Amino acid sequence: MHRVNNYSISKESLEDMIGSGRFNPSFEITFQDKPGRHKLGAGYGDDLNVYREGDEIFIFYNNEMLGYVGLEVIHGDEKLGEIFMEGDELKDVLGRKNLAPSNVIKHLREHIT
Repeated sequence: MHRVNNYSISKESLEDMIGSGRFNPSFEITFQDKPGRHKLGAGYGDDLNVYREGDEIFIFYNNEMLGYVGLEVIHGDEKLGEIFMEGDELKDVLGRKNLAPSNVIKHLREHIT
């Protein structure tokens, strides 16, 4: 698994925020790969990490203050799956805190439906 560093992050536009029914803007993550250009979203207070393994892209976000993590897996233009965990469920899956993002991804991808 290799970290992807070639992406940009911008703040969601006011129009998109209102259209989505949010009261706070989210981040928009944009990156380019062989299949095309991708635009994804994440919470404004989230830490983001993007990794690639083969043709799959893993977007991992976590928010320590709010106690949640999430993972989206995409292949080209297709979302293969996603998972969101918080609280006791997260503790059960990860066991201990302070794992490297790539290790958290390895644990979470086993639980993607």
